[in-house]
Amino acid sequence: LEKWSPQSALGQLQAKLDASEAESEAQIEQFLDQDLPLDSFLESFCQSRTRSHVCRTQLEKLQELLLK
Repeated sequence: LEKWSPQSALGQLQAKLDASEAESEAQIEQFLDQDLPLDSFLESFCQSRTRSHVCRTQLEKLQELLLK
C-alpha cells in the first residue's frame, strides 16, 4: 500500500525530475567541452527538457491535488 501512496508518487516524480535535470546539465557540459556534436546535443537536450517539463507539470499537479 505504501508503494502506491500519494507521497510515494511525489517522491518518484521528484526523483525522475532530478534525474532529468541532471541529464540536461551533463549534456550541456559535454557540449561545452566539445564532446558532443551540435546535432546530437540538440536532439538529446530537447528530449531531456521535455521529460523535465512533463515531470515538473505532473509533480505540481499532484501537489495541487493533495493540497485540496
